[in-house]
Amino acid sequence: MSYVIPDEPRPGALGHLVVRPSAPLLASMLAGAWLAWPWFVLNAIALGSPTRRKEVGLVALAAAGTVALVVLTWLLIKLGVIDSRTTASLAVLAISTWKLAMAYWVCIVQSRTFHVYEYYGGAVRSAGAVLAAGFWLRPVVLGLLDDPFLIIIVAGGL
Repeated sequence: MSYVIPDEPRPGALGHLVVRPSAPLLASMLAGAWLAWPWFVLNAIALGSPTRRKEVGLVALAAAGTVALVVLTWLLIKLGVIDSRTTASLAVLAISTWKLAMAYWVCIVQSRTFHVYEYYGGAVRSAGAVLAAGFWLRPVVLGLLDDPFLIIIVAGGL
């Protein structure tokens, strides 16, 4: 039996796709959840992160929490509790804040493993092309959706 560090990343076949965890965080700001959440999961798998279950769970919590907040906002609008455009805008801002906070949390958790991976010579891929493509594809993705609540879930705002 060889010596194993418990938090040591074990990159697999997708190890060549590893990016800095700040790249999916930036994608959540520039493109939306449609790009950031799957990218966090892919990066966790590519890193061979020992905390990948936690990272995937946080992404699932982010998605479920976003849907729950959107449904709650919709119900409050239907019940007349939220009636002004300003109040609805604040509700959308709360949802966007939730999504950004969750993306930041996943980034922090993933950064621990990433730093060990990078320290021991792991190859890190540039994320610039994916970020640029996500930024330019954002209007296309949003154009495919006609429901404002789906747009809030996928992108973060109207």
